[in-house]
Amino acid sequence: MSILLVVQAGHDETTGNESQLLQFGNSTVFGTILDRVAGFEDGPVVVAISDLPADDQLEEIANEREIPVVRAPSDDLLARFVEVIADYPAEHLVRVTTSSPLIDRHLISSIVDAHTTSGADYTSNTLLRTHPAGLDVEVIRSDALLDAAEQAESADERAGVTTFVQRRPADYKLQAVLAPGDYEDHAWSGDEESLERITQLIQKSGGSFDRAWDNLLAYDRPQIPDSAVRLRVARNNVLEHLDELTDTIGFPPDPFPIGDPTRRSWGVWAGDELIGAIVVSVQNGWGTLAGKFRPGIDGDLAPQALAAVDERLLADEQVIALTIDGSAIRNYRS
Repeated sequence: MSILLVVQAGHDETTGNESQLLQFGNSTVFGTILDRVAGFEDGPVVVAISDLPADDQLEEIANEREIPVVRAPSDDLLARFVEVIADYPAEHLVRVTTSSPLIDRHLISSIVDAHTTSGADYTSNTLLRTHPAGLDVEVIRSDALLDAAEQAESADERAGVTTFVQRRPADYKLQAVLAPGDYEDHAWSGDEESLERITQLIQKSGGSFDRAWDNLLAYDRPQIPDSAVRLRVARNNVLEHLDELTDTIGFPPDPFPIGDPTRRSWGVWAGDELIGAIVVSVQNGWGTLAGKFRPGIDGDLAPQALAAVDERLLADEQVIALTIDGSAIRNYRS
């Protein structure tokens, strides 16, 4: 079984490469990412960038590390990955991007193992986010990606590379990989503000830009207001209290789903108190929301929970729009 790790970088139809060339550690963001995936043991590493002259510097950085580069037009990321498969055939592709400056080769390998063991068409740690933002890993069967390249027509499905497959769980087997704890409040993405904070975090931990991601957690203390309503991916600690949540929105599924990649299942927390549970069931890009809440909660908390759902789904490529009780209430891709 062949695995190819693809680092997506450079320009696309909406963004440039400026943040990828910022100083980060002893190199650039892009160079540090390549250094962090060096030694990946499941297969070779390839960089996929645009054919624009502005991305020539990225190719030079990859060449310095003897990592092969595939260049393709900037306006169709899905076609760029088809070019990768043509040049470097493999049964499964791993996709990471330069939005993940602390990407971890050991985490990648664990997700590859989950993917190949389960026989999934698509596996990621982003369908149900429990890892820090900036540790995003996707593994997709090459045949599924080629299906997407042939059939995807919308701009967002071609730009998202794996979005077509994510939105069709009836046609493709999806798998979500969860972290051992809830770490989604740790923001380790590649924007300039996050990079400054990550650099301070690494300095606190001893200064090594090659530390494993979970060794950095103890040095990061996200600031979360006590009054904030938070969503956490539902686990057994939610199931144990479902009977206490008797006020309903829509028709929550029974049994309440845990770890289902076609459903966003969250516990709703106000401080340390579980006040509700929300499920968004997804099919063909449409999400249907249902939920259960603790009776007598503050009237402001349920709207805050729905606002938190909006924030999550705006960043969720699997969901185009959301309905409650059969009525469309949100369109996230208009």
